[in-house]
Amino acid sequence: MNCPKCGENMQEGFLQTAKIVAFNKTRHKISLNPKDDEDVMITRKAFSGTDFQGFICKKCGLIVFDYKNSISRI
Repeated sequence: MNCPKCGENMQEGFLQTAKIVAFNKTRHKISLNPKDDEDVMITRKAFSGTDFQGFICKKCGLIVFDYKNSISRI
């Protein structure tokens, strides 16, 4: 996949995380719950992590992943 930002080839892999991941329109001190319709709770795993298949551009730092199709780890 080519990077939509800079056009370079992106490396395929996994974005791995533990516990909570949220994408918020504005910064919140604690991102436990979406504050409005534009905030998105991506994952909330208290005791296990989650993997997201995606791509990273090592040149410009952009990461692209599908947050609706996570791979839960045991």
